[in-house]
Amino acid sequence: MGFFVPQESEETQTSNQRKNDIVSDRLDLVLLSNAKHIGLSFQELNELRVRDFLEMIDVHVGKKKRSGIQKATQSDIDKLFA
Repeated sequence: MGFFVPQESEETQTSNQRKNDIVSDRLDLVLLSNAKHIGLSFQELNELRVRDFLEMIDVHVGKKKRSGIQKATQSDIDKLFA
């Protein structure tokens, strides 16, 4: 027994697969882009091992996740209404 899959749905799935394949195929560009995003020059990146760079990215991303939403202090509220 078969089932019907709309053609648009199939096209969307193949389009999404192509996007994922492009990113996974060009890991070198992803690493370079991440290095530039955190402010490293290509010279500085060249001095790091890939393992060290990946740990650095984890620290950078982890710092953003941990900070989260902070409660406003009284001085923050005073600045807002000043």
